Amino acid sequence: MDVRRRRLLALLSVAALLAGCGGGQDPDDPGTDAATAAPSASAGPSDPVASAGPGAEAVGITVADFAYEVPASVPAGAEVTVTNEDDVGHTVTSDEEGVFDVAVGPGETVTLTAPAEAGEYGFFCIPHPHMTATLVVR
Repeated sequence: MDVRRRRLLALLSVAALLAGCGGGQDPDDPGTDAATAAPSASAGPSDPVASAGPGAEAVGITVADFAYEVPASVPAGAEVTVTNEDDVGHTVTSDEEGVFDVAVGPGETVTLTAPAEAGEYGFFCIPHPHMTATLVVR
């Protein structure tokens, strides 16, 4: 399957996922908002960084204002939290197929595992391809 087709399928999957997250809430109803919605099963701690255990280095990516905030580098194989501060869903999708690909809904936190090999890994947001960044693994 070519890259464009794979990305289109991924985009459609993310769109379906995000559409399902809406839960039929009425945006004009002041009684339903993100603050009162039940947390998703994939939501992690509210802290934008998480550690793998005692003494482990905390690392995280934050999405805010349609841009990624990425640490200078992360350890190989580290658990990396991704926190979305925007009101829309995003993805963190590696440029190279199969390295990492997570969807993070509005206000959610998810995790991804950094590659096991040191290097620079470019990534982008499927629904917003102008959003790009690089994860440096040491």
